[in-house]
Amino acid sequence: MFLYLVRHGQTDLNRDRRFRGLVDAPLNPEGRVEAEGAADILRSVEIPVVFSSPVERAMQTSRIIAARTGSEVRPDERFTDVDYGAWQGLTVEEVRQRFGDGAIQSWRSDPGSFTFPGGDSMADVRARMEKALVQAAGSGPEHVAVVSHLAVLKVCFVAALDLPYPWFWRVNLTEGSVSVFSWRAGDGFTLEKWNETG
Repeated sequence: MFLYLVRHGQTDLNRDRRFRGLVDAPLNPEGRVEAEGAADILRSVEIPVVFSSPVERAMQTSRIIAARTGSEVRPDERFTDVDYGAWQGLTVEEVRQRFGDGAIQSWRSDPGSFTFPGGDSMADVRARMEKALVQAAGSGPEHVAVVSHLAVLKVCFVAALDLPYPWFWRVNLTEGSVSVFSWRAGDGFTLEKWNETG
């Protein structure tokens, strides 16, 4: 089967490079265009189900995709964005000012063992997401989409390919992009395409 990973479209918080997390920021006009671009890519394959983070920007993206593809949207909390705790809504510079440069350096040097103050640990994010990813891949249809968030999808990349966590910083995803993995029971995931935009 083929699993299509979609990063939601842009919000004003993305544009301003803030830690978004659980904030229900809606798509801005650019984000809606990006979501439509993802929908155009997915329209070429039959996708009956879109599993979506229940956070509003992901759900908006999923609904735009569903309107173009006729898919059913199924919210799944395991694809929810990282809870950034006290960092939520802040820029990197604001985090430095409030928590010190050491906090940012710890996040950048070892994301796999990092816990956001008052929020998620990345180990917990990986545990919930990895199980959901395998279940989505084995859900039955030949083509399935997942709409989620930058950090969560980067963890998907690391987990699906069984890579060490420093790879988290070596992959990027454009807003509204589509990435594709194939999956076979017993063999796991193979990367087919990364960061395609419409």
